[in-house]
Amino acid sequence: PPSVSIFLHHEMAQTPVYPSKLFFFCEHAQMTGGATPLCRSDVLLAELTKVRPGFVAACEQLGVRYSNTMPLEDDLASGQGRSWRSTLSVADKAAAEEKLTGLGYSWQWQDDQSLRVTTPSLPAVRTLDDGRKVFFNQLIAAFRGWKDARNSAEKSICFGDSSAIDAADMAVAIALADELSFDTPWQSGDVALVDNFLVMHGRRPFEGERRILASLVG
Repeated sequence: PPSVSIFLHHEMAQTPVYPSKLFFFCEHAQMTGGATPLCRSDVLLAELTKVRPGFVAACEQLGVRYSNTMPLEDDLASGQGRSWRSTLSVADKAAAEEKLTGLGYSWQWQDDQSLRVTTPSLPAVRTLDDGRKVFFNQLIAAFRGWKDARNSAEKSICFGDSSAIDAADMAVAIALADELSFDTPWQSGDVALVDNFLVMHGRRPFEGERRILASLVG
C-alpha cells in the first residue's frame, strides 16, 4: 500500500537466488513522497563493525534464517500479503512443496491454508569480487516490516543455528543504515541502475498515482 514504507533491503536476499543488478524506470511519478532510499552496505558493515563487532562476527559466522507465513489469497492490506501461490508461482500444495524442497526450505501448512516457510541458513555478510565485504541480507526489512496478522518481527529472523538475534543489535544496525542512506526522488521518465550486491534500497510512503517499473538482472 502507498502509505506503507518498504524498508532498506537487498532484493531477494532472503532467498538462495537473487539478482545482481536492478533497473528502475519511473513511468509516472507520485504527487508527494515515494523517494527510493539507498544505502551502501559496505559502508554500513564497516560502521557496524566498529560499534557491534560481536554481532557482525555472528552474522558472518552463523548466517541467518528467515521465516514468514504466506496467506492462501493475496492480502492487499499487508506489505507481506502475497499469497504462497503468487510468491512461488504455483497452483497447488504439491507444486509448492516441490519448489520449497528444491530451495532447501522447511515448511508447515496452517489450519487456514496459509503456509509458513523457513529458509536454510543464508549468508548475512557477502564478499564482493573486489574483496569488499557487505552487509548483504534482509534483516532490516524483516525486523522493521515483516509484521501483519500472520507475522511478527521476533519470529521472522534468527541466526543460522536458530539462536536469537538481539533486538538491541538490530536497533543499532537500523539507526546506522538510516543515518547513511540518502533519498533518490523520482520524476517521470527517470531511469536508475542499482548494484544489488552493494546497495540496499527501499521506498518512502507516497500520495497520488506512482508507477515504477523494475527489471531484475541475474
